[in-house]
Amino acid sequence: MAGSRFQTGYEVVERVVLLALLLIAFCLLFPVLDSLMFVLFLLLVFSLLLRWRFRLTATWMVLDASFLVLISLFYPDASLLLGLYVWYFAVEERPLLALAFLAVSYSLLEPQRFLFSLLCLVLGLLLARWKVERRVLLGQADALRLHLHRLEAEQVRLLLDYQDAQQLSRLEERSHIAQILHDSLGHELTGAHLSAKMVRSLFDKGDIERAKESQDKVIDRLERSLGQLRMAVRDLESDPEVEKFRLDSLLKEFAYPVEKHIRGDLLLVPASVRQLLYACLTEALTNVAKHAKPSFVRLQIDSSQTMVRMMLENDGLGTEAEQAGGNGLRYMRRRVEAAGGSLSAQKDTTFRLIVVIPFPGGH
Repeated sequence: MAGSRFQTGYEVVERVVLLALLLIAFCLLFPVLDSLMFVLFLLLVFSLLLRWRFRLTATWMVLDASFLVLISLFYPDASLLLGLYVWYFAVEERPLLALAFLAVSYSLLEPQRFLFSLLCLVLGLLLARWKVERRVLLGQADALRLHLHRLEAEQVRLLLDYQDAQQLSRLEERSHIAQILHDSLGHELTGAHLSAKMVRSLFDKGDIERAKESQDKVIDRLERSLGQLRMAVRDLESDPEVEKFRLDSLLKEFAYPVEKHIRGDLLLVPASVRQLLYACLTEALTNVAKHAKPSFVRLQIDSSQTMVRMMLENDGLGTEAEQAGGNGLRYMRRRVEAAGGSLSAQKDTTFRLIVVIPFPGGH
């Protein structure tokens, strides 16, 4: 968009300069203007507009300029119009042609009128320089847009890789849970099942004593299985101390004091959501440290049975674009949106970054 405005601005200036030069040339020719000179002026205007409209190569303009040189040998006043060809060749980055017709103009014009040709040369060279710089800037802008497109494609690829890694992690976690349950409970439950069958068989045979012994064995095995199940669940659950230390350590290492408010039990938040929340918090704190100089930073986390909401607020001087428009948080926004959540920024008297993540499956 910026490149388009820049290009339009150049074209407007080029047209304004040409119109100004045509007006100056008409005013200088007015004292000697007759029908022939007026026709030559109109032909010059038509020639410039034709090349402007169809963007022909500058060499075609040499024919028109050479024709005007021939006429100027018989009508010296017409040589004033050569200045406009000098301007054209200078703008089209043909300095040798511009200098050649400038020399012809010098040989045919009076010194006072030759100043018009010099003015045309200077303005044409300035516009040519602007055109070159514009071309360079547009090339750089295109290169930056291409680089940005590649970065965005790389971010999408990384996001997909992250989602695949999450899915793989969930599958590995399920496999780990199945292995724990098989190793700790499979043997005991199988033995209890066989003992229960034996109890029924002994009761059918009337052997009450042995049936009671087998029943006691069933009860013992089931109690051991229940104890092993509790141990397995405890191993799979998050350690409250570890989780608390993780959050406190993150805030303690931050450059500014953080006022913390937590409502709800973070341990009830699914591990994948908790990990994403910590990643967003880390990136947000990094942005505050880079772009803001806050007198206070406030962290508020609210968790319910279906979602978790985090708000990081500060009164720093960093702009919204600086604090929320970086590549890191743009990538985080995509990760959060991929998880069905949202990441947004609000700026009033303070700057607030708000992250909302629902739990998978609507738990």
